[in-house]
Amino acid sequence: MNLDAYIRVSRVAGREGEAFISPTAQREKITKFVDLHGHRVARWHEDLDQPGSKAARPGFQAALARVEVGETDGIVVAKLDRFARSVADAAVAIRRLRDGGGQLVSVEDQFDSSTPMGRFAVNMILALAELELERIRDGWATAQEHAVRRGVDVASRCPTGYRRRDDGRLEPHPKYATHVSEVFRQRAAGASWRELAAYLEENEVIGPYGNEHWTTAAISKMIANPVYTGEARSGRHRLAGAHAALVTAGEWRAAQGKGSPSTPRNGDGALLAGLLRCSGCRYVLKPDKMRGRDGEQLRLYRCRGDHAAGRCPAPASVMARIVEPHVVTDFFAALGPDGVLAHAIPDDAELDEAQRLVEEAERELEAFLGASVLDLGRDVYRAGLQVRQGAVEEARARLDALAATMGATGVPPVADLEATWPDLTIAERRRILTAGIDAIMLRRGSSPIGERALVLWKDEAPDDFPRRGRRVPLCSFEWDTDKPGVAGMTVA
Repeated sequence: MNLDAYIRVSRVAGREGEAFISPTAQREKITKFVDLHGHRVARWHEDLDQPGSKAARPGFQAALARVEVGETDGIVVAKLDRFARSVADAAVAIRRLRDGGGQLVSVEDQFDSSTPMGRFAVNMILALAELELERIRDGWATAQEHAVRRGVDVASRCPTGYRRRDDGRLEPHPKYATHVSEVFRQRAAGASWRELAAYLEENEVIGPYGNEHWTTAAISKMIANPVYTGEARSGRHRLAGAHAALVTAGEWRAAQGKGSPSTPRNGDGALLAGLLRCSGCRYVLKPDKMRGRDGEQLRLYRCRGDHAAGRCPAPASVMARIVEPHVVTDFFAALGPDGVLAHAIPDDAELDEAQRLVEEAERELEAFLGASVLDLGRDVYRAGLQVRQGAVEEARARLDALAATMGATGVPPVADLEATWPDLTIAERRRILTAGIDAIMLRRGSSPIGERALVLWKDEAPDDFPRRGRRVPLCSFEWDTDKPGVAGMTVA
């Protein structure tokens, strides 16, 4: 077999003794083994000063990715604990190897997943990992229930207007509580979200993430939270009177009656939803509608202007009837013989399923991050976090591998695609565009759309774009119109 060899050392400096296997010793063990059994090392990967409890090791992830795309037959390590330190971590990586048709070989443990005994060991590891996951889930559910019974509101951040006591329960914040109560009363009286944001900022109320700037979305979430009526909650568990209320039940209901900001669903006629971004702040543009002169509804994309990181200095907007045909034309040109997307774009249900699994794993991780270490205990919390982080990494790697290996399968030639394009649904068109486009940047202004818009094709967009769950500093994205393309891009 052609195997990638993997070497890991938790800490290099100052290590000695029998328990320490140096990088050189690991390399020698692996070399002797592959020579003896007729295998070949296709590539060496090293992670030095990298603990085994950390799944996101560069060399480790690179070796797994090579197996998944079929560049090698598996991974060989000097000892199994070099591969992973826990059953849960090992199970995540082994699943990726198995799904990619690869094998795992451990020299010192005489472990080879291509043999009957090796396959038995793999099944045992996976079974133990599932058992551990179930135990963690049961423990988490029980911890949630017990915490709420004690009056603890289980949330990742302390709600604005409160502070946590040493026992985990909430008490009114000496400075912010009165302002939060006032926000509820003003909202019940008809104040707008913008007016409430101005009030909180004028009174220097700091948000749960340490933000001094308040968005309408953040305020609407605060208003909708029943914690301010004195209720502790987590999942389906509720306890009234768990802490001092900042508003009465009547005041809370009155504030809800004014509604909350609505965001158009991704897919309601918005072809470029999730792709079109504002050059002034790099945030995704919001699909919206406006009434035309003759009363008809016109679709457009606009920058919200107000973000958790601050206000956009140059919010962009554009009519859908202008930008959408422009992007589609560029896309078909890119698919042509001389275009940047000369290969076909994958269009397969498996890719959709992989994307769904990524989103599902990310939601589960985000939900678990709301757990309290004090309630769960350090070991249970750490184990649960590792399992969920591993699941996210596994799902993302699977999605990346599919996108890399699907190659030219799944999409008809450009001429056929152009012919069938009018018959496709908006969701189907967007899915095809997303396979070849990372983002479309839009400048503010009234110049021709060709000067205002820049398409960033696959792998051309920066990795630090703001997105749901990721808070980044507010900055702009500029490019040279006279020299179109990413090469002329500067991020200020």
